[in-house]
Amino acid sequence: MDDASYTVGALAKVSGLTVRTLHHWDAIGLLAPAERAGNGYRRYGREDVARLYRILALRRLGLSLGEIAAALEREGPQLEAAVRAHLARVEEQLGAQTALRDRLVRILDALGGDAGPSSGQLIDTIEVMTMQEQYYTPEQLDQLAARRDALGEEGMRKAEQDWTDLIAEMDAERLKGTDPADPRVQALADRWRAQIERFTGGDPGITASLKRMYDEQGAEHASRGAMPAGLSDYVGRAMAVRGS
Repeated sequence: MDDASYTVGALAKVSGLTVRTLHHWDAIGLLAPAERAGNGYRRYGREDVARLYRILALRRLGLSLGEIAAALEREGPQLEAAVRAHLARVEEQLGAQTALRDRLVRILDALGGDAGPSSGQLIDTIEVMTMQEQYYTPEQLDQLAARRDALGEEGMRKAEQDWTDLIAEMDAERLKGTDPADPRVQALADRWRAQIERFTGGDPGITASLKRMYDEQGAEHASRGAMPAGLSDYVGRAMAVRGS
C-alpha cells in the first residue's frame, strides 16, 4: 500500500481513530478526502493526512470541531487568534479552579481541621462560605483569612466567646426594655464597635461589605442564629445615639 494513500480503514488503524469518526468528519466537511476510488471508497492522500495531523494537533489543545474547521480555513494570524482564544478560556477555567480550591481551604479552616465532619457541618459551613463570597471580594476574604491566621486557634475561640457574651448582655438589656441611650447600653455599644473593628481591621471596604450582608440577609440569618430577632434594630438604635 502506498504510504501516501490510505483507505478509511487503514487511516483509522494508523491514527487510532474510529472509522465512524472519520466518516463523521467527512460528512461535516472537516476531513473530506480529495480522492475517491472507482468503487466510491474514500482514499486519503498526503494532503489529507497532513490536514488530519493539524486537526489532531488542534484537538489536543481542546478546540471544538467548529473552531478547528474555522482555524484550518484561515492562515497564520487567524490560527494564532484561535489558539489565544483557547488560552483565554483555559486561564478562565484555571481561575475558577483556583477559586474552588480557595473555598475548600476556607471550609477546612472553618471546620478546624476536623478529620470527620458530619454532612450537616459541611452543609452549614458551605452555606456560610457561599454567603460570604456574595458580599466580600476575594481580596477581602484573603485579608479576613490572614487575620484569622494571625489570631490563631486560641485567639479565634476567644473572639467567638467575646461575641457570644456581648450578644447575650446586649439582648438582656433589650429584653428588659432598657433605653438604648442608657449608659449601660452605651458601654455595650462601645464594645460592639470595638469587636467590629477587630473583625474588619478598620478596613472601610470590609466594613461596608459586612453591613450590606447583614442588611440584605438579616442579622439572624447572617449571624447563623447567633443574634436573636430584633437585636439588630436595638443595637442600631444604640449606635445611633453617638451617630455611628
